[in-house]
Amino acid sequence: MKRKIFGVVVAALGILFAIGVLDCDAQQKVFKWRAQTYAVPGTVGYKSQEIALQHLKEATGGRLEVKLHGTGVLVGAFESLEACGKGLFEAVHHPDAYATRLDAGFAPIFSAIGLWDEPREVRIWIEGYGGKKLMSEAYAKYNLHYAGSTLIGAEPIMSKVPLRKLEDFKGIKIRTPAGLTSMLFTKLGASPVPLPGGEIYTALDTGVINAAEFVTLAENFGAGLHEVSKYVLWPSFHGPIAVVNWGVNMDAWKKLPDDLKVAFEMMVYEADYLYDIMSAVADQEALKKMVAKGLEHTRLSAADMERAKKLSLEVALEYKKKSPLSDRVITSIIDYLKATDKLK
Repeated sequence: MKRKIFGVVVAALGILFAIGVLDCDAQQKVFKWRAQTYAVPGTVGYKSQEIALQHLKEATGGRLEVKLHGTGVLVGAFESLEACGKGLFEAVHHPDAYATRLDAGFAPIFSAIGLWDEPREVRIWIEGYGGKKLMSEAYAKYNLHYAGSTLIGAEPIMSKVPLRKLEDFKGIKIRTPAGLTSMLFTKLGASPVPLPGGEIYTALDTGVINAAEFVTLAENFGAGLHEVSKYVLWPSFHGPIAVVNWGVNMDAWKKLPDDLKVAFEMMVYEADYLYDIMSAVADQEALKKMVAKGLEHTRLSAADMERAKKLSLEVALEYKKKSPLSDRVITSIIDYLKATDKLK
């Protein structure tokens, strides 16, 4: 009997020792990932994420290192969400409007056009009113863990023709992703052209398009779009807030120890802060430089901005019919805005 008890104790200690060794191994293992962002290297969108990823490496003692690649480097920009889910690389920094071919509902996640007024509203919706749950479920369908969002404020429109009132959009060819913005510009009589950010410069230069909306003023300047434009409309009505999400391949995510999972998601919060603040500072500097180089800064009247907001709500209500995810996202956003008296 004593031998049997001794044998059980030894076996139990062996199991505990093995668990301890395995846990220790997991804590010591180094994970080296690749990530693709929508942003062009050298722009604020790229630099802000690069800084946060460097801090992640330092904070984890080098146990989690993520090498950032610019738009189109690993796969085409419009294929990056699906490619990450399939394991071609481990993480993606993604404007979900690029994934509307997978599900139309990704477009209102990226931008609910004129429904939002400022980024804080979006953060509250994500954290407290169901946004995070919706995005987590949407990403999980493509074998991705939703790791958080990075936000920026109002986008500009760079153009070769003056855009001083809503009527000026009639007949122009404007770069914009598929989704709500595309429907909104169509309502105004424009012809939307979906292009990834890395192709805008050439398209403007060659006349494929004569206007383009693309994230921040600073990123537009960094990508050289002022060199092939004559006018900059800012702030515009079409995108008061843009949401760019971090997703992680689910299989890679499950292999991370819990402390590194927490570290990665904390990195996204820092990346969000840096993206927002760095963009706001750089946008003012970029606007000064654009005007100094001869571009005309245009604005819409308050009446036109109000008209655009009403059109945006019409578009959103129409877009709800595009897919079950579209319906859920837009309904959730409208319910939140009504609950907080931002929408009557």
